[in-house]
Amino acid sequence: MIRKLRMSREPHPQLRRLAPLVGTWRARGHTAASVLGPSEPVDITESHVWLDDGSFLVSTYRAVFGDKPAHHGLRYWAYDTQTRRLRNLWFSGRGPFTTGANSYDEVASADKLTFQGPARFQYDLDDHGTVKLNPDGTHTVAWWLPDPDGNWTPWMTLTFTPASDPSETPWVAANPV
Repeated sequence: MIRKLRMSREPHPQLRRLAPLVGTWRARGHTAASVLGPSEPVDITESHVWLDDGSFLVSTYRAVFGDKPAHHGLRYWAYDTQTRRLRNLWFSGRGPFTTGANSYDEVASADKLTFQGPARFQYDLDDHGTVKLNPDGTHTVAWWLPDPDGNWTPWMTLTFTPASDPSETPWVAANPV
């Protein structure tokens, strides 16, 4: 079911909480052993920009897990006025879009911004309720996956640094159609 999302000239105040993410970021680290397999290195680059009218934050990403081919995708972040939550929709080259597999909703928390869908990911928040930047200008994202019993299990925690090289900006259309 698609809900009508708020359209405005400025991002909704709840969506504005994501403003520190605007720019291009890179993280390298390792996953934990999980239902997806053994621990492996991960290299992620993502770029975040506001859609022209401010109604969405749009992200592109490139993720490489171990020695697998790069995974490219596009993400739309929006504020849903009906549910009063932030939503996150992912599109990638890993199959057709389905709400259950590609949609994440905000889960209430006082000092964290958590999104839950087929996985769970979380940002720390600052005193103003926006995504917290660490003193060195980086930001950290923690990820969990459900185990076979449905319990959330830590998967990876990555610290993203600002990308200084414009060529690091991920491009979704890596393979022209």
